[in-house]
Amino acid sequence: MKQVNRTQNEQNQVHSAIAFIRKQYECIESEEVPQELLDNKYYKEYEPLDKLELLTDQHIKYCTKRLLNIGYSILYLDVGQPWCIYWPLNALSILQEDVSKYEHKILQYLEKCKIGGFGGGPYQYEHLAPTYSSLLSLFIIASPASLGMIDRKGLEKFFWSVQDPNEKGSYLMHVNGEADIRAVYIVVIMVVILKLDPKLLDGCAEYIASCQTYEGGIGAVRYSEAHGGYAFCGYAALVCMGKAHYIDQEKLLNWLVNRQMEKEGGFNGRTNKVVDACYSFWQGAIFNLLQLSGYLNEQLMNVYELKTYIHMCQNPTGGIFDKPSKSPDTYHTCYGLSGYSLTDNNFQNPIYNVPNKCIDFVQKFFQ
Repeated sequence: MKQVNRTQNEQNQVHSAIAFIRKQYECIESEEVPQELLDNKYYKEYEPLDKLELLTDQHIKYCTKRLLNIGYSILYLDVGQPWCIYWPLNALSILQEDVSKYEHKILQYLEKCKIGGFGGGPYQYEHLAPTYSSLLSLFIIASPASLGMIDRKGLEKFFWSVQDPNEKGSYLMHVNGEADIRAVYIVVIMVVILKLDPKLLDGCAEYIASCQTYEGGIGAVRYSEAHGGYAFCGYAALVCMGKAHYIDQEKLLNWLVNRQMEKEGGFNGRTNKVVDACYSFWQGAIFNLLQLSGYLNEQLMNVYELKTYIHMCQNPTGGIFDKPSKSPDTYHTCYGLSGYSLTDNNFQNPIYNVPNKCIDFVQKFFQ
C-alpha cells in the first residue's frame, strides 16, 4: 500500500508540472499571464521555447561533449561503457550530425572490449548487453572498417555459449547469467542481419510467445509482468524473423494503446506507472513494428501528443530527461529522440534503432 501511495504522489507531481508547462502552448496573446504561472519554476525554464521546437543545436552540443566520456563521470556504468558510446552516437546520427569524425576513436576503444562478443569495458567478460550496444555503434558508423571489426565466428561461439539450458529458444545475458527476453532479442536480430547460423533461432518465436501476458504485453520471462522494454524486444524479434503472428497481436495492441497517457502525451512502461520519455521509443516503436508486420495500415498513437511530451522533456541547454523536474542524461536523450524520429518519416529503423540508411549498408556488406 505504501508503494502505491508513493507512486500516486509522484504521478500527481508530474501532472502538476506538465499542466504548468502545457500552458505555454496556449494562445495568450491578449491575456495577462497569471502570476501563479510566472512564479512557477517550470514555466520560467520553458517559457523561451517555441511550440514543438526541437533544440537540435543544443542536443548536438550536449551529446558531443559526452561521447566517449569514459572516466569518473560514468564510473557507475563501469560494466556498460559501450552504452556510453551508443547513446550519444545514436542521438547524433538521428540529428543528422556527421559521426564519421569519431570513427577512429570509437573503433580503437571498442577493440579493447572485443572478445568474440563484447564486454562492458576493457578486460571484462562477454555480455549480450554491451555486445548489442557495441554492434549498433559499429552499424551507425557504417564503414568497411567498422563492419570489418565484427568477428562473426566469435559471435556465433558466444551466442551458442549463452543458450539457456533450461528453456529452448531462451538465452542468458552472459554465461551462467540471468535469462530474459532482451537476450533473445539481441541474438535474433544479430543472427538475422549478420547472417549467422540460423539454428540459433530454433524455438525463439515459441519462447517469446509463451512470455505474452494476460494483459497483452510481453514480460521478461514467462509469467512475469508486461513491460514496455520487454514487449518491444519480444515483438521486434518476432517481426525480424517474420513470425509476428506467433503472439496475439490484437491483445498486444490493446495493451499498447493504453500506455500513452492522456494528460502527459507520453508513454509509461507498465500499467499504473508514471510516464517516462524513454518509452517514446520502447512503446512508440511497437506501433511502427505493427505496421511493418502488416497488422496495422495506419499509425494509431497520438503523434502530436508524443512530440509535445518529448519537447517538454528537453533541457534548454541540451539533453532530454525522463520527465519534468529531472536531469537530462544520454539514455533518455537517445530514446527520446529515437521516438521523436519514428513519428516523422520512419528515419529510424524500428527493429535496430539505428538509421535505416545504416541498416541498408550493413545488409549489403554482409550479403
